[in-house]
Amino acid sequence: MTIAADAWLWIQYVWIALVVVWIAGMFVTRATVRRQSSSSRFWQTGIVLLGAWLLFVQTTGFAWMDGTVVAQTAVVEWMGFGITLAGVAFAIWARVTLGANWSGVVAVKEEHRLVRRGPYRIVRHPIYTGILTGLAGTALARGSLHSILALPVCGFGFWLKSLTEERFMVEQFGEEYMGYRHAVRALVPFIF
Repeated sequence: MTIAADAWLWIQYVWIALVVVWIAGMFVTRATVRRQSSSSRFWQTGIVLLGAWLLFVQTTGFAWMDGTVVAQTAVVEWMGFGITLAGVAFAIWARVTLGANWSGVVAVKEEHRLVRRGPYRIVRHPIYTGILTGLAGTALARGSLHSILALPVCGFGFWLKSLTEERFMVEQFGEEYMGYRHAVRALVPFIF
């Protein structure tokens, strides 16, 4: 097995770990009081799934998208692994911190609390920040144009979802959330 194959294998393990944490976490959430509409969820999920497909597919069938745009060296691929690991670890930290408030869809839970500790002190949507960072690392390791294009596609899907989340949180927590939104950036600390 080559170094590059080893890096790709470890990247896959990192994403599998995220899926395992997400599945395990589904069993320790509070009951849902209110959730987003099915149509908004459909579009948000569809866009993110398109991005995931672009990231992980070997070839798209479009030669112009399948070309390599980042030189694939062992250093680049292991750097991609490190970025993927850091991003996914951040997302997992956020998921664990959110605890029973978490939901796969935008929702308000019974006894919902505004979480402002851990990674939520750094950004308001740390799960998206972590996943997008992980996607960036994986795209770097893959090096194809279609894997790079996965980032803005997934970013758009998460942006749409964050708009719905922001609206739900303002409606649920009012001025408390408005103050939090003023003090903490959405996805990138101190910038955005």
